[in-house]
Amino acid sequence: MRKINIKDVELNIDMTPFLEMKNVKNKINVDIDGNVYINEEVPKNKAIIYVNEDYEKKEDINDIKSLSNDIFAKYKPFVTGTMCKIKPVMNWQNIIGMNAQNMLYFDHQSDGVEIFEDSILEEFGWHASALEIKYRDISEFIEEHCDGVLLCYDNEIQFSGFVLIDDIVKTRAQVKEFIINKTKEYIKEEVFELDDDDVIEALEFFDIKVN
Repeated sequence: MRKINIKDVELNIDMTPFLEMKNVKNKINVDIDGNVYINEEVPKNKAIIYVNEDYEKKEDINDIKSLSNDIFAKYKPFVTGTMCKIKPVMNWQNIIGMNAQNMLYFDHQSDGVEIFEDSILEEFGWHASALEIKYRDISEFIEEHCDGVLLCYDNEIQFSGFVLIDDIVKTRAQVKEFIINKTKEYIKEEVFELDDDDVIEALEFFDIKVN
């Protein structure tokens, strides 16, 4: 998985397409790689750093500097020629919200990972907890072995971030295999009581046979 610390990201945006926009309401998105989407859909595995659902270019704005300041006011814009340099970290809290619909989970230094937004993975996580496999264990596995992006803010004191997955079907299969293999290790190590009702239910859910 690709990990991006937004603290270190600076993007150079070509403002030419914005100048060419008609003076009507336009939907604008910019992703973490600086790709601009004007009235286009953004792939669900792309982390978004700017959203404006109904931007209408003002008639008196006809130069790149004014346009950059109007669109990217919250991103500390700096214009050179037709390029505008922005710092997404300036709007980090709103960026989290922009991606809420597509993120698999949100991670925070105080709360950790509390829920998987995919219902199947959430069911895996809920049953795995009875087998002493925590949401943190699963999220670390996902970040190490699954395809996608972890976009975070990390200054070594504060941390928050979210994960977007490339292929949720593949990720589900990988996570299930991880849980099953980890559970078999824990059975050998006698980490949990095999006669516990929640453990029995979880073993049945993952179809794990105990000899």
